Parts: sequence; structure tokens; C-alpha cells
Amino acid sequence: MRVLVTGAAGFSGRAIARWLRAEGHDVIAHHRASPLPADLADGETWRADLAGDDALPDRLDAIVHTAATSPPTGAADAVPTATLIRDNAVATARLAAADVGVFVYLSSLSIHGTISDPVVTPQTPVVDPDAYGMSKLLGERAVADRVVAKRAGPALAIRLPAVIGGGAARNWPVQVLGKLRRGETVRVFNAEAPFNNVVHVQDVAAFAAHALTAPPTGFAAVPVASRDAVRVRDVVTCLAEGAGMAADMEEGPAGKASFTIDISAATALGFAPRDTATALKDFAREETR
Repeated sequence: MRVLVTGAAGFSGRAIARWLRAEGHDVIAHHRASPLPADLADGETWRADLAGDDALPDRLDAIVHTAATSPPTGAADAVPTATLIRDNAVATARLAAADVGVFVYLSSLSIHGTISDPVVTPQTPVVDPDAYGMSKLLGERAVADRVVAKRAGPALAIRLPAVIGGGAARNWPVQVLGKLRRGETVRVFNAEAPFNNVVHVQDVAAFAAHALTAPPTGFAAVPVASRDAVRVRDVVTCLAEGAGMAADMEEGPAGKASFTIDISAATALGFAPRDTATALKDFAREETR
């Protein structure tokens, strides 16, 4: 298949582009400002502002849309709302209008906003999402509209938790591993709570690739995560074990309610993630090579 991968210079995008190339697909690697890695720059590339008026590459069979603008962890107001809407919602709507066979969109659990359910499912309600979450939700709706209007083929929105793997940035497991490597004490809250709010980037890449040849019927939006939750305190010990170091941990009082992620809707579509402990240990090992 001839596949456009947007955001191929980014963490998830380059993993997916490499996976698809390894499977023999004809990949067009898109980027905007950041340079592509050398192995992807050697193939067909497309540099463009996705919300602009550049013509899309021709003869596309599918689009895997990973490009997005997001604020740093814990700084939701760091990126202007107008920028988030333009780069995420407007750009996605423009791509979704393309006449391609399959569309895969990397969305986010942030679309839900405030989560009060103990288990997140595709039906978990949307409650006051921030600007980033709303921009991704509007992107999902644009992708769904293309299917409802029968303008093109099936589409899958993958709602991501924290994505980890060698080179990951900004999320909580990344921050914890950074503290461990600096010899700092890691403070955890809700230490006994179950946790699977993480997915390895290679498992995301495999799922996106699978969706190209075995897409859902119509449109589907599904949350993903690792399987077999561990306790929050075990996140720290798994990362320490993977990195080959001791964990200095301090437990604090319970904070806001935690949740786990039900991945059954995704697994029904071919998602096959590693378990949470393995995902965390693999990430730590990859970061210490």
C-alpha cells in the first residue's frame, strides 16, 4: 500500500513509518519543521503544513495521521488554544477529506477531559476537556464524518495513554525514569491503585499497521493501553529493574481517583499489546542502552 504517515519526524510517527516500511509498504514520510531521521529521509518525503493548502501526495491508499501539537506535561496553557485547534482539528479535517481507502488517526485519552469512571471504555463520557483534548476530539469527529458521509473508506481513531519506548518524552513514566537515573526519590500517590495507563510505541505501530489491512467496519474510536495492570508503586520498581538500578520511593497520600483502561474494544480489532510490567521494563532498558 502507498501510505502517507504524517508527523514521521515525531516519536510515534517515526516508529509507525519504520514499521510500515519493514512490512513492505510504500511510505511517504511527512514532516513540517523537525527533520526526519536519516533512514526515513532516504525514502519519499513530504514537507508541508497540514493545515495549509499544499496538495497532498498523489495515489494514496491510506493515511496514518500522527502529527499533532501538544502542550508539555503539567502545562496545559503553554500552547495557545488557536494553535491547538489549527494544528490538530483543522489539519485533521483537511486530511480526513482526502479520498483514501483507510484512515488511521492517533487520538488521545485527553478527549475525555475529567475522568471519573474507574475503568475507561469507548463509551466513557466527555467532561470538560482542555483545549488540547477538545482539539483531538474535533479531529475524531472530522474523521468520523468522512465515514458517515461515505466520502471514503473506513477509519480508526486510537485513543492513546502515555506512550513509552526509547526516545519517549514528557509523560509520567519518562519523568519517573529520569528521577531514578538522577538518584532522586520518587514520590508516588495512590500507591495501591491499579495502573495500565501506558502503551509501548511498538505496540501502537503494530496496531496501526494491522488496521491498514484489517480495518474496522465504518468508523471506530478505541482506547489502548498495556494489558495486565500493576500497582502504581510497581511502576517505579519495574522501571528501576529495567534500568538496572535501585528505586528510592516515598509514598504520599491518595490524590485524585485513578482509573484503568479497558482495551477489549481494541483487542477485538487486532491490538495485541505487551503486559504493563514488560512494557515498563522494556522502556527502561531501551533508555539505558
